[in-house]
Amino acid sequence: MSDKGDDMHHVVVTGLGPVTSVGIGNEAFWASLAAGRCNVVRRTLLVDVGTPADMPIASMPGLSEVPGFESHIKFLASQGCENYRDLGYTLFAIDLALRDAGIQYEQGQNRMGVVQAFEAPGMERTVAQMLHMLAAPMPADSPPQVYGLFAPLFYNMQPFMYVHMVGKALGLHGFSTSVHNACASGAFALEIAAQHIRSGQADVMIVVGGEAFDTAVRLEWFRRLELYSLNGSMRPFDSEPSGFYVGEGAAAIVLESAEHAAARGAQPIASYLGGAFAHQGWKQSIPDIKASRLRGVIVEALKIAGVGADTIDLIVPHGASTMLSDAYEATCLAQALAQKHADAVATVFKPYVGHMLASSTLIEVLCALLAVRHQAVPPTLNTRPDHTPLAVPLVTHFTQRHVDTVLKLSTGFTGHDAALVFRRE
Repeated sequence: MSDKGDDMHHVVVTGLGPVTSVGIGNEAFWASLAAGRCNVVRRTLLVDVGTPADMPIASMPGLSEVPGFESHIKFLASQGCENYRDLGYTLFAIDLALRDAGIQYEQGQNRMGVVQAFEAPGMERTVAQMLHMLAAPMPADSPPQVYGLFAPLFYNMQPFMYVHMVGKALGLHGFSTSVHNACASGAFALEIAAQHIRSGQADVMIVVGGEAFDTAVRLEWFRRLELYSLNGSMRPFDSEPSGFYVGEGAAAIVLESAEHAAARGAQPIASYLGGAFAHQGWKQSIPDIKASRLRGVIVEALKIAGVGADTIDLIVPHGASTMLSDAYEATCLAQALAQKHADAVATVFKPYVGHMLASSTLIEVLCALLAVRHQAVPPTLNTRPDHTPLAVPLVTHFTQRHVDTVLKLSTGFTGHDAALVFRRE
C-alpha cells in the first residue's frame, strides 16, 4: 500500500457509536471498559413451544427504556417494526456515531451509504410469533390464517429490508448493502465501505451492526455444541475456556476520506490502513487448524497496511473463549508474528459486551479505537494470565500505554477469517 500522503482517498475513522449493555455513548461505554464492568443477566426465553431455557446474556433494556430513543420508536412503529430491537439499537448507534463525527447532512440529498452486519435480521420476531401461535389453542372449525399473520414477518427477514429501513429512517441515499459472514461480518463490512471511499464513489460511509434476542432458538444451537457459557463467565485464551455468552446492542463506525475530513476540520481517531481476508471452506463450527489460513491473513494484512509486526501496539483477537477457536487464533498469531511483535499486548473485549455475533467485530474495533483515543488498554476479564497460550502478553489490569497501531482479528463460523489494521492519526 502506498504512503497515505500519496493516497487521495485515504480512509480515516471519525465517529464511533456504541449501544451496549454496559454503556450507551462513548463516555459511558469507556467508563465501563476502564472499570472492568460487565452486565450479564439470566433471561428465560423460549427455545420451543412450552420449553423455556435459562440463558446468561449481556442484555440490553427494551427500546422504550433507552433515553433519547423516542424518535426511533416512533419510526419503527410507523413501519410495523416496533419490537425489532436489533434494528432499533442500530438506528441509535448510527445517530451516536454521526454525532461523534460531527457530521451534518441533508437527508434529502446526499451520497452517504451504510454497510450493515447482521446475523439473522428479523428472525427473532418471526420465531417468537411462531412459538406463540403454535402454543395457542387451534380452532376446530377453521385453520389459522398463517399467510396474513406471517407474510410481513417473513418479508422483514430479508436483509434488504433492514438496509431499506435504515436508509429511510435516517435519510441516507448512497451505496448501501449488508454482509452476512458470521462472526467476521463486521470486518468484511468495514472493508467494503473503505473500498467504496477509496474508489472515490463516497466521501462518508457508515458501518453498523446490531443484535437482540427474543427467543433462545439460536442460543440453543450453541449450547448443544457445548460452546455456550452457562455460568455467565467468559475466559478467553485461558487453559480452561468456559465458552461464550451472547450480547445485545449495536455498534456504528463512521469512515471518511481523509480529504473530506480535513475539509470540514474533523480530527480523525485513526486511519484504516487495510485488511486481508480468507475463507477456510472446511467445517461449519470447527476451524481448519492444519491449514492455518488465519496466519496468512495476518501476514497479508500487515503487508497491505505497510506496517511491520514490530510496530504493533495492541492486538485484539476474536477471543471466542472456546478451546478450538482460541487455540487456532493463538497458533496462527504466533506463526504470523514470528516473535517480532516487540512490545505488543493483547486484550479481548467479548467478556464486557458478550459475543454480538455478526456485530462482534464492529463493537470490538470500536473498543480498540477508544483505546487509541484514550491511550489506554482495558483488561481482559476473568482470564488467568499464567494460564494463557497466547504468545502476546494479555492485559489483565487497566493500563495507560502508548497505542498507535492496532491489529484486529476475526474468525467466524463457517470459516471466515479476517485481519484489520488501524493506526492513530
